[in-house]
Formats: sequence, C-alpha cells, structure tokens
Amino acid sequence: MNNFKSKYGSYALITGAASGIGRAFAELLAEGGVSPIILDINIKDAKALQKKLKEQYKVDARALNIDLSAPDFMQAVIEATHKLDVGLVIHSAAVSIIGEFIDLPLDQHRKLIDVNVRSTMEIAHYFCNQFKAKKRGGMILLSSASAMQGSAMVQHYAASKAYILTLAEGLWYEMRPHGVDVLGLMPGSTDTPAIYVGDPDLSQAYIMEPKDVASEALATLGKQPSLISGSRNRRDFFVLTRILPRKRGVEIVSDRLMKMYRRKK
Repeated sequence: MNNFKSKYGSYALITGAASGIGRAFAELLAEGGVSPIILDINIKDAKALQKKLKEQYKVDARALNIDLSAPDFMQAVIEATHKLDVGLVIHSAAVSIIGEFIDLPLDQHRKLIDVNVRSTMEIAHYFCNQFKAKKRGGMILLSSASAMQGSAMVQHYAASKAYILTLAEGLWYEMRPHGVDVLGLMPGSTDTPAIYVGDPDLSQAYIMEPKDVASEALATLGKQPSLISGSRNRRDFFVLTRILPRKRGVEIVSDRLMKMYRRKK
C-alpha cells in the first residue's frame, strides 16, 4: 500500500465510501498514507469515517455529501477536488433494486440508471481527462459478478453493471499508453448493507468480507482489465459463463436468486 501515494497521488476519491466495499477502500488507502475523499449521500456516516481516519492515520480525509443521481452532481465533485492531487478514483456507489422488472416503479429504474450508468460515465470522462493530462492515475469502477449474465430479480442492476464492466475494460486499453491504470471490479456476494436488502435467505451464499475484496482489487490494479473477486467466485463464474451453455447459466443463477428471495417461478 505504501507505493500508492507515490504512484498515483496524495488523494483518492471514493464514492459510496461511508459503508461496505467503498469504506474498506478508504480504510486501506488511509492506512497507506493516501488521503481519502469520502463521497456518500449518507453524510453522518461519511463524517464519522472521516474523523476516524484522520485520527488513526493522520491523513487529510474529507467527507463530501453529494447525490450522484442529481443532474449537476459532477459540478460539485469538480469544485471539491480540482485543487487536490487526486490520482486515484474508486467508483463504488450504486443503486440496487431487487424484484421482477415490471413490478418495480419506473422511478426506481431511472434512479438506478442515473447512479449506476450516468454517474459512472461522467466520473470516468472527467477524471480520465485529468489523468491523461498528468500522465498518471488509477481508476477502479465497481461492476458486479452479476454483470456476467442476465438474471431474474436483479436484471436491471446486472445490466447496469455490465455497462460498467465493458466501459472499464475499454478504458483499460485506451488509457494505459497515458500511464493510467483502470480496473473493472466484479465482487460477488459481499458483507455490505446492500446484500441484506429484501431480506434474502443467505444460508447457502458464499459471502466475502469487504476488506478482502478491496485489498485484492488494489493489488490487481494496473495488471489486468477486470477482476472477479475471490478464487471461489472466479471458479464458479468460469463454469457458468465458459463451460455451460449461456441459457443454462442464466437458469442456474436465476433459480438461485428466486430461492434466495423466497420466490417461486
């Protein structure tokens, strides 16, 4: 971790950093001497984390209360960061909606697009331009293992995460001649607040710890375009997406999620 500050810069912008995987990234980077900019809609938890990291690691942690679904959110991000040596961006914030597609209100679908797709595009566009000019930088865009194929109950979430994965892999190739590292990160089930939405039955789920997901991603940044978190998840999704017919992969994951959320086909 100690080389992140010298390689990328003094500050890291982390969205959705008040909890879950984003929080784990903020803690690991602060431990390595990088000052995290904790962007989250939950300002109470963001400020609590800011205080903790400043006291524990003596870094210039900052908290930003920004709603990524707002049409002009990027202006607030630029104003808060343009004078800082931001060399690493980790876009972890996301909206997760669970249920059958037509049963979920359009407003929820629109908000998912705003946060998962539009904010990813705007953040990536602005900071890739900044990093290209400086000839250094790093970016981790959080996709999901669900991006690998369609699935019932999380069909729109998975589709938005497929967008993020495809964008990250393309940027990995385009930005590397400019000294910029990009990684599309695909966590599986992780012990974050989002996993408990909808009161799922997690008794059969393989659940990773946020710190393990974040640590593996930071170690992989600059080495490859994308990463499925955890060796067990990599094995399972190799079978689902490379060995089994696509139809069967979709059926297996959909059946699993239907049971997890106590639904019958």
